[in-house]
Amino acid sequence: MNNYYVDLNHRDLLAVSGKDSELFLQGQLTCDLSKLAESDSCPGCICDNKGRVIASFTLWKLQHVYYLDMEAGLADLAEQHLLKYAVFYKSDIRRMPAQFIRFGLIGAEAQRLLKDKFPALPVAINQVTEADGNFLRLLDADLLRYELWLTNTTPDTITENPFKQALPLGEYTDWQVLDQNQGLYRLRAEDAGTYTPEELNYDLLGHISFTKGCYTGQEIVARMHYRGKAKKRLYRLQIQSELHPMKKMKISTHENKTVGELMEVIELDIGQYQALAVANGFIQEEPDLYMEQLPDASIKLISQ
Repeated sequence: MNNYYVDLNHRDLLAVSGKDSELFLQGQLTCDLSKLAESDSCPGCICDNKGRVIASFTLWKLQHVYYLDMEAGLADLAEQHLLKYAVFYKSDIRRMPAQFIRFGLIGAEAQRLLKDKFPALPVAINQVTEADGNFLRLLDADLLRYELWLTNTTPDTITENPFKQALPLGEYTDWQVLDQNQGLYRLRAEDAGTYTPEELNYDLLGHISFTKGCYTGQEIVARMHYRGKAKKRLYRLQIQSELHPMKKMKISTHENKTVGELMEVIELDIGQYQALAVANGFIQEEPDLYMEQLPDASIKLISQ
């Protein structure tokens, strides 16, 4: 499908507000809040003191409130971490699952429908425009891919989705494939505290500011960035297999040298899969990859 919308309301949403919210978050998030204009967004992370990612998110700054949009199950972990430091600041942290109704839209027809609601569409990646309390963010200019947040003023807002009659409903996995094509893995709760930002390529995707100053985990993240090449990175794979590849399956050479493990697997067609894997650099040098649980699978590296 070239034009469709997807429901994004399963994602967690954490709101941070108050007089000290920017100062507070600047010391906890990897992104630089001082660079955000009003009605703006950027990707970012929360790291623990060992420099490992607790949560990844898109940070939206809307009407002096910071919203952290993340995968389901992460808000509890992010909130627990932030509350340890929030006591020193005049700020408020709240779960906001119902304040907005959130959709993803893609394609020329979707853009045409959006033009009826927004006098000006965003033109730069991560730019946010506002109209009548609704907000629109640009994800991909070439694919005309957007995220739309409608202010939830009544319980029936979801049933009044203005696009459901004009656009087909896509699967969330369709949206995930597009994220994968950009090299993006949106962290899941089961992976919290396991990987460094470099292992997930977040330093390459704009999640990390190396000029903003201190935040929790900053010293370790910066040391890895400035003192050496990351030992592991995120790679995109194409897999053909009669059996479904599963997360955490090990990838190795036929000489039994482990090079990485699967992070996220999406079925494109029967027996056809696209996957993201955290692996060391040997995966780029080894043309004959192998998974013990899928001995007959064909595994091809697409890109880092």
